[in-house]
Formats: sequence, C-alpha cells, structure tokens
Amino acid sequence: MSVKRRRLLLGLLPGVGVAAALIPVSVGAVDVSPLDCAGPNACDIVSIYTGIFLIAMAVLVIVGGLIIYAALRFRRRDDREPSQVHGNARLEIVWTAIPVLILSLFFIRTTLRMDYVRNGPPPNITIQVTGVQWAWLFKYPNGKSSSTLTIPVNQVIQLKVTSKDVLHSFWVPRLGGQIYAIPGQQNHGWIEASQAGQYFGECNELCGIGHATMSLQVDAVSNANYQAFLAGKPIGGGPVLAQKVSGATPASKVSENDQLKFAPTSLSVKVGDVIQWSNDGSSVHNVTFDNKAVPSSDTMNANDKYELKFSKAGTYRYVCTFHVSVGMTGTITVTGG
Repeated sequence: MSVKRRRLLLGLLPGVGVAAALIPVSVGAVDVSPLDCAGPNACDIVSIYTGIFLIAMAVLVIVGGLIIYAALRFRRRDDREPSQVHGNARLEIVWTAIPVLILSLFFIRTTLRMDYVRNGPPPNITIQVTGVQWAWLFKYPNGKSSSTLTIPVNQVIQLKVTSKDVLHSFWVPRLGGQIYAIPGQQNHGWIEASQAGQYFGECNELCGIGHATMSLQVDAVSNANYQAFLAGKPIGGGPVLAQKVSGATPASKVSENDQLKFAPTSLSVKVGDVIQWSNDGSSVHNVTFDNKAVPSSDTMNANDKYELKFSKAGTYRYVCTFHVSVGMTGTITVTGG
C-alpha cells in the first residue's frame, strides 16, 4: 500500500468512528448511553452537554467556513508578494471578546448546576456503596446488603461511596455522573430513576485484572416491590419457591472457599430440606439465583451462613456475583413435593 493511500485511510478513521457511533443500537443491545437519560440528575448533565455541544458546533461551522472562504478568496495566483497591512484593532477586539463571552457562558452555566448535580434535592434514602476487587457492595438503611442495587422509582437516592482496596468509580450513565470510590475516604452523589427498569454501568477506573467484570446493575422498582426486596420477599408478588430460614438443622451444606468455588458445585435435595451455605474462606461471597423468585443472600463475609428451604421441585442455578468471571456457580436439583 502506498504512503499516500495509507495516509488517506488514516484520515478517514475518525469519520468511520463517528458513522459507527450513529448506527442504531440493535434491539438486543444494552442501552448505557448517557445521552439517553432516565433520571433528573443524568438529564441535567445531558442538558448542559447539549447546550455546549451546539455552541461548539456553531463555532466550528463559522470558523471553518471563514477559513475555507479565505483560502479560496485569497489564494495565491502568481509570484507577486501580496500587499502588507497592519492588524485591524476593532476586528482583533471582536474576535477576542467573542471567545471570552462564550467561555464565560460555559463557566456560568456549569457552575450554577454543579451543586445540583453533586448534592441534589434532599434524599429520600441513603445507601452505602463499597467497591471491592472486583464487585460492588450495597448496604441499605435496614442493614440489608446486596451486590445489585435496588431502588424505588421517583425517589432521590443518596449514595455514600468508598472503596475497600484500590481506586474505583461508580457510574451508571443513564442515572447520573460518576462518583469516585477512594480507600479511606467517603464521597457522595445521588441518582434517581424516573421509570422502572434495569440500568447498567461499569467501574470507570482501571482497578486491576478483573476490572472488566466489575459491572453495575440498578433495578428500579415500585415502592411496594422495594419494600418487598428489603423484607427478603420475591419482587412482583410471584410464587415463593424457597424461603430463608435460620437456626434449622441443614440437610445439606455448601462451602464457599478461597479457591473461589462452591463445594460441592451441585447437589440434590428434597422439597422441605434446608440447605446451608457457609463462607469458609476470607473472600467476600454471596448466593444469587437466576430465578428471582428464589431469595438471594446478602453479602457474606468470613464465617457468615445462609440457609434456604425450597418448597417446589425444579433445577435452580446460582452464582457468586463477586466471582462470575472465574465461574463460581452452583446448581441445586429439588425433587419430590
């Protein structure tokens, strides 16, 4: 390939990138675009961005148009030296004042909204967020904890964010801006979902080898379903396939170990049998079922135990959401009933 053709292709790459960005998202894709806001915090950020973007595009068109006009109108036609003139003082004042005015508008516009984006309205609920390598822990006002954030719609949720180990960053683009998670320091921010649904994000700081798996999921539900979640009941009022128990004699036990495995990875029990999971290592684990009608555990630290009793036969699959990337999964087959 010639040097000229290679340069041409390299010059086209930015345009190809823009074109790819404009292609409609497929139906099955997850929408994480910050431009498709789903809450007042994110929508305020989009409003600021849109205003600045439109002004920037206007400047681009005007300046680019003048450059093209000058290049064509005053292009060199022969070898004669053009007449030399001194600068126009009025023109220089104008093209200095206009950028100063534009930047001042940008500064004022963003400054006036910084407190709202940062602090927001008075919160309805405060949730503690902790980043760990490589997952997120959420602790609710009643002491319940989870690895997926569940919030009620149309309520202001204040997030108090910190980290257990290294620098992380909490960011769910459709609900708000990012909040740094710094070890030994507590930052805060807020989100609010205007409609029920699932919203996704990612740790926005390179935090180690498992960074790519440190995803975020926010389930925005009705207030009734949020209260059911806090009480450990199935969201949506569906049939209860299993219930939490405590202090019962377990028929089967599953160990969660530092090899990041459930041991055993599969077992068979009967309807009514109690199964106990115990964290026998030092890593953080949990038990999260594919079937949302089966209650999942809170975050399990060392020596924590979790017990379930199934009321309906079937095959139930579960994972440790902190260690999905290494395949920490298990299966329970329930018979009888």
